[in-house]
Amino acid sequence: MKFIKNKIFLLAAVGLLSSCEKQAFVDVNKNPDALSEIPPQNQFLQATVSIHSQDFEHYYDLYRRIMPWMQYNTPQTGNQGSFTLNFDNFANRYGRLYNGIGDRLYDLEQLVSKLEPEEQPRYEQMIQIARILKAYYTFYVSDIYGSIPYTEAFQGRYGGTLQPKYDTQQEIFAKLDVEIKAAITSLKATPAAPQYSLAAYDQYYRGDVQKWIKAANALRLRMALRVQKADAAAGNAIITDVLAAPAADLMSSNADAWVFIGNATFTGNAEGGNWNTEGLRAPKPMVDFMWEKGDPRIDAFFTPNQYSQANINLLIADKKLPAGTVAGRRYVGSFTSPDESRQTAVVQRYYSPKLISSNNQTVDTLSFIQPRLFNTGRADAAGNAGTGQSYLPVITYAEYCFMRAEIAAKTTGAATAKDWYEAGVRSSLDWYNEVGQKSQLTDYVATTPAEITAYLAQPGIAFDATKAIDQIASQSYLNFMKQPQEGWALYKRTGFPNETSIVPLPRVSYLNVPLVVPRRAPISLPTQTDPNYANKKAAYDAMAALPGFGELTSAAGRVWWDKP
Repeated sequence: MKFIKNKIFLLAAVGLLSSCEKQAFVDVNKNPDALSEIPPQNQFLQATVSIHSQDFEHYYDLYRRIMPWMQYNTPQTGNQGSFTLNFDNFANRYGRLYNGIGDRLYDLEQLVSKLEPEEQPRYEQMIQIARILKAYYTFYVSDIYGSIPYTEAFQGRYGGTLQPKYDTQQEIFAKLDVEIKAAITSLKATPAAPQYSLAAYDQYYRGDVQKWIKAANALRLRMALRVQKADAAAGNAIITDVLAAPAADLMSSNADAWVFIGNATFTGNAEGGNWNTEGLRAPKPMVDFMWEKGDPRIDAFFTPNQYSQANINLLIADKKLPAGTVAGRRYVGSFTSPDESRQTAVVQRYYSPKLISSNNQTVDTLSFIQPRLFNTGRADAAGNAGTGQSYLPVITYAEYCFMRAEIAAKTTGAATAKDWYEAGVRSSLDWYNEVGQKSQLTDYVATTPAEITAYLAQPGIAFDATKAIDQIASQSYLNFMKQPQEGWALYKRTGFPNETSIVPLPRVSYLNVPLVVPRRAPISLPTQTDPNYANKKAAYDAMAALPGFGELTSAAGRVWWDKP
């Protein structure tokens, strides 16, 4: 069940907004002159919160759509039926661009324009950082929708049109790259006046301009790899331009990662609400791979099953297990293909928990998603609420390393690719180790340097130039456990993981009919009573003409960058 609840956002470094400030945000929607009552940096903070507080997006888009499609989880009894056709309530991200994120970041600039002329130059860096954040979220929405309003968007209450035209995805990606590059140039320049820092209003970098430059360049790379699939020349030009930047302008460690960090209650209370992953199983393909390779992240991603030796002894006493049974492997995944999960033998062995008579406790064979990885405030078995930190990544350093590794594997050669690949694996293990400890993940054991060294030496993990792209993509896929939407994009962009890749994504079927993984958000047909009908119809007709786009209401088609 989905919960609708009043949300309280208590951020790590920022107190609650006052009731007066909240009313001011309401007033802005009615009266643009009310903007003068709000500090510009408040709009940045509010936009940031709006990006990361979307529990409906987690409940629908991630937990019950993208994660099952990409085999990051399954429901309680495995995937059932034609689950890849389940995309109702999908794509919660769209509405937030125009009501809570892009509009607020646009407002920030309008707020500054209302200040005294001598004050305005002191906000130049803040404006550029806001533009980077707005570019990121615009890209995030267009990524699965294609054409959306952008050039004429956000301007309705400032004298602009209320019926904005739609920019094509190709136009949007090009414009965003130009805007991000211009923001970087501005941030690198010596300011004309002392700058007001975002400081406590910036949950990512606390106003550190140099880190924002690094984040912006990483975002350009992420976008360029999408563009490269549809327009190799354009994508390659962006990549070349980014990699020509000074080393100081590029990510170099986990300290540079673009990550929102809030307190435990930011991602739900002890009960969890919409952040709750209860009932979501660990997937068999990923669990089997991680177990066999000794992947130190396994206890950050998943929980051990309930077959502890103590429970086994009680089941022996109940004569439900043979005498002498000992605890073995306790990370066991759920079947991802409906045709497997519904087999009688599988149901009896994996989906039929045993009951301990003495305490009425069920003993489950299968693992679940680690609850506090997504819902940090979740209570443990003793009822103690989590008090750790909520980590919500945008671009990790590991992702940056894997992007560099992929680029190197295609251009400069195996030696450079190997270095970036190994840096990516190490940084991913280190980052999830930080999350494991600071989010207080249940039963988490800290990763040691020896474990990392041993993991990198494992067959399939140790770099093999003949399998470079497969290895890089497979490790990227694992790293995206906290960002399954990016794992989905990786699959669409590279074709990895797949049935034969190092980390496998097995074929899924129902009644022996292969199921197709969705590739974009479905789009509702516009009605002629829609005030913006003409612009919508023109945009949708143009997208429908793209190769592979398919029917508007289908999720199986492709947006511009996802070229067949």
